[in-house]
Parts: sequence; C-alpha cells; structure tokens
Amino acid sequence: MRIAYYPTFRSLDHPRSSGLVSIARDVRAAMEAEGHEVFVPLSRTTEWIFLRPSEWPGSLLDAWRADREVRSRKPDCWFTYHTYYRGPDPFGPFIARRNRLPYFILAGSYATKYRKRLKTWAGFHLNRMALERADTVFVNKLRDVENLGRLLAPERISYIRPGIRTANFPLAPERGAELRAKLGLLQKRVVVTAAMMRPGVKEEGIAFVIDACRALTAEFPDLHLLVLGDGAARARLEEHARTALPGACTFAGRVAPADMHAWYQAGDLFAFPGIGEALGMVYLEAQCCGLPAVATSHDGAPEVVADGEAGIIVPPFSPDAFSAAVGTLLRDAGLRERLGRQARERVLRVHDITANYRGMFAVMEDVCARRRP
Repeated sequence: MRIAYYPTFRSLDHPRSSGLVSIARDVRAAMEAEGHEVFVPLSRTTEWIFLRPSEWPGSLLDAWRADREVRSRKPDCWFTYHTYYRGPDPFGPFIARRNRLPYFILAGSYATKYRKRLKTWAGFHLNRMALERADTVFVNKLRDVENLGRLLAPERISYIRPGIRTANFPLAPERGAELRAKLGLLQKRVVVTAAMMRPGVKEEGIAFVIDACRALTAEFPDLHLLVLGDGAARARLEEHARTALPGACTFAGRVAPADMHAWYQAGDLFAFPGIGEALGMVYLEAQCCGLPAVATSHDGAPEVVADGEAGIIVPPFSPDAFSAAVGTLLRDAGLRERLGRQARERVLRVHDITANYRGMFAVMEDVCARRRP
C-alpha cells in the first residue's frame, strides 16, 4: 500500500521524544518494514488547535498543501495516528473524502464527558467527526474499545495489542554490568525508573518512586535509585532526592534510545506508578530487558504488566502498597529473576509491535481492496 500518514501530536522529527512520538515513529517503521510506501503530507500539530485561532490560517494552508500532495501521489489510504478531544484530526477526514480514500485512525479515543466542558467542547466534536468518518479505528487500549462501542459499530473497531520494537531491547547483561561498575553500583540493589520529567503526573510519579525507596532504606541500606530521563522538573526532583535519598539516587539524564536497553539492565527491577499513564511504553521496554515491573492499576499499566507473571500491580495512590511491592522484589532474588524472565518472554510473545501491526495492515489492505473501483 501507499499510505498518507499523519501523526497529529507532534512531527516525527520533534526533538522531544515523548511516548507518543516514539510510537508514531515505530508505526512508520513498521509500515516500511512490511514493504508499504509511506509519506507524511502534513506535520501540523493539532493539540488545542481549536483554542488557537491565530494558527487557523496557517493550518488551512498546510491542509491545502497536503491535499495537493495527496492528489499528486495518489495513496491507497489516509492513516492518522492519535485523535482525541485535546488533539483531534480536523484535516484527515476532509482530505480523505475529497480524494475518495479509505480513512484509518490508530489510537482514537472517545469520552463523552468532554462535550460538557466549554474548553473542550469544540475538540470533542472535531474528534467525534473524525471517528465517525473512519473506515476502521484501531485502538491499543481495552478501555477505548469499550468507549468507542458507544459511537461505532463493532466491525469498525479493531484492537491492536500495544507493543514495542523488541529488537531494540536485546539482552545485554555485560553492558548493564559495565554501567553499574561505572556508576559504583556493583554492590547495590538498583531500582530503575524512567519518565519525561515534565510538571504534572510525570514529576509526581518520579517523586512517588523516590518516596517509596526512602521508606525502604532502613531495611535495604544498599538500595540505590537510578532515574532515567530529563525535563523541566528535573531540578526539583533532584532536590527532593537529595533530601529523601542522600547519596542513594543517580539521575542519568536523557538517554539515547539506542542505549536505553543497557541502562535498564543496570538495574534489578523497574518501578513507576503510572498515574494517568495511557499505557506506558517504558514498562514494556524494561520488561523486554528482563526487569520485573512495579506499577499501579490506575490506568493503562495492567494492560502491559501482567500481575504476578511479569511484575506486581498495586492499588493507586497507596505509597505503602507500592513500597511493599518494591520491597518484596528487593528481598526475594529468586522471585525477581523469575518475574523478570517471564516479563521478557511475555513481551516477546505478546507485545512485539511488528507482529501486532501485521494484523492491522491486513485489515487496511482488505478495506482498500474493497474500496478500489
């Protein structure tokens, strides 16, 4: 297939590589790996675009240029990654209809509560319009399957298990050992956490892990927290760690994607609460590197962390339960190793995105074939 691909959240070359950007890049890579021709006719972010009228003229110009490129390159379909109330796709439905193309969405989300708020009313209706126009909406969250069922017929909703490019996270214990030695952590029990350190739930999540580790230092004086990531909240978090975990916390900063697997494997387990986390690709990355994960049941983490098989899921907003789960894994090396081994096996079996996307491409090819004259 020749696919016109539109990631609405940020451009694929955006310097701030959030989880959404990483997934968007992986989607294109998976398409190309399967032999599909992909081009990006539009890179305009739509986040809160309905509240930024100064950008509307430029947006319309970009959409006109995208339409011209589509007319010139004649793709088989239009494929939008991510549309929801805050960042809807107001362009894809019109360009696809104008060019008589099948219109697909990956990671479409629908929540009726946003139609009741003045700030999100326009975004809700723009998003609903896109969802109703789509031939198929592919979702990677079971909650979205349920919510979309209130709007679309079941045959227009397709669940694709979330995943990562597992080849990017090989087992490399020697590299993990090298990092431990370099950081002076060979004799430590190392808890790893990772997030973009922006204010809000990400910052609060890292602080939550710092506090959980502080509660365990009396029992585990050799505990050390390794924090991966960077962002505007880093200075505050470092100050918090200096007080809560003096001498027992290392901030690694931004880690190149190609090196993440080595940094994960410098640890013994991965911990992050995942409050408000849509899915949390970091859980899959850490598990693919052989680390059991500790998370909460607040949002999407249970879809990617199998409780009792690949890690421990605890109730949200419970520091004691979270700390106890981390302590259980620190205390029991056999359990930690077993869950870590099973975690990697499960990610390879269930969450390999290349394999999972093949099912999505098959649905797309079938729709395109039926729509061709």
